[in-house]
Amino acid sequence: MIRALRKTGGRTGKFLGEALAWRGMGRQHALVAWCLIAGAVWLIGSLAGDPVWPEKMLGGLYLVAVLAAVCAIDARYGIIPNSLVVALAIGGLLQTYLLDQSELVQRATEAILFFAAGCLFRVTYRWVRGHDGLGFGDVKFATAGVLWIGIEGVPELLLAAVLSALTSLAILKAEGYALDGKQAISFGPHLAIGLWLTWIAGPLQFGF
Repeated sequence: MIRALRKTGGRTGKFLGEALAWRGMGRQHALVAWCLIAGAVWLIGSLAGDPVWPEKMLGGLYLVAVLAAVCAIDARYGIIPNSLVVALAIGGLLQTYLLDQSELVQRATEAILFFAAGCLFRVTYRWVRGHDGLGFGDVKFATAGVLWIGIEGVPELLLAAVLSALTSLAILKAEGYALDGKQAISFGPHLAIGLWLTWIAGPLQFGF
């Protein structure tokens, strides 16, 4: 297990280094890497005077570590390991339990409903377009993310993820890569950024 953690840590460090330094294929994830860091700075600055800052700090450190690992592995191999999905889910459940035990069942129910909706979207998209538009690993990852932010945070998560993905495509296009309507990109890093920023800032509030 220690060896696996060291290996994951090495991959994560390499991913962040290449992305932040705008090197190689890592440059397409520059926004992802900088958002991870900016979010961490934002979190630290927002904890002053918060009565539950120790819990939030520990939760933030745990979350950003898992998300950075997801970004590194999915960006390189195009997969999100089940072990990281489980780690994310356990962390979300533990956070909810520590902050408000009464919401535990509700969060779990929301995650189940989101998983069902995500699977339905995948099946429908493949039936209409003839190819997958969202990986099953992405659905599982986002489902685990719901345990952290609740169903009300999903619109913000998806909006941030789509904007991040479009930025990556724009960078690839600027670098001269040929793109088409079936261009496959690793969506996990962008979902990770959506989850990270939503957890820090909270769901957007729309008033009418």
